[in-house]
Order: sequence, then C-alpha cells, then structure tokens
Amino acid sequence: MKLHRAIVLVVMMLIALGAFVLLTAAGIASFDGRSLVALVVVLVAAAISGVAFSWKRYSRRS
Repeated sequence: MKLHRAIVLVVMMLIALGAFVLLTAAGIASFDGRSLVALVVVLVAAAISGVAFSWKRYSRRS
C-alpha cells in the first residue's frame, strides 16, 4: 500500500511540474521582475507549507 501511495504521489508531482512548466513557458514573455518575485514567494510558501504539514502529520508515527 505504501508503494502505491508513493507512486501516485510521484505521478501527481510530475503532472503538476509539467503543468507549471507549460503555463510558465506560455506567460514567460510577459513576466517582469515583480511577477518573478511573486512566483518565487508563492513557491517558497507552498514548499514550507508542505514540509510543515508532512512534519506535523508523520513525525509522531516514528
């Protein structure tokens, strides 16, 4: 069951990454400095949120 979850997670991450790359490539010409800063802030916030959620949920099981 754990392997199935890991495979599904990797597939979802790859799909999200592909969508992100396609959407970013489509709008890259209109990006300015503020857009890139906003994008980085959102990505960092999402990464921190994901790590915090995983840490909170899975750290107690060990």
